[in-house]
Amino acid sequence: MNTRSIFAFTLAVLLGLVVRGQTQVPAAPKTPLQLLQAMKTQNQVQLEKQTALMTKLDEIKEQAAQIKFLTKRG
Repeated sequence: MNTRSIFAFTLAVLLGLVVRGQTQVPAAPKTPLQLLQAMKTQNQVQLEKQTALMTKLDEIKEQAAQIKFLTKRG
């Protein structure tokens, strides 16, 4: 990952935590370990979504290259 995408992802996570923290009723206090485990789970879900998106984008890129090649032949 490049620096910009890491920064954008970090900013999005922080904004999401701020917005969610303001809209939810405060829950019972959690231990730092529980908070870290919850963050780890959320990060894993986000990474899976990003992996699926990158795979789809790679497929689209390959299809675009094929279309470009075929239009030059014709």
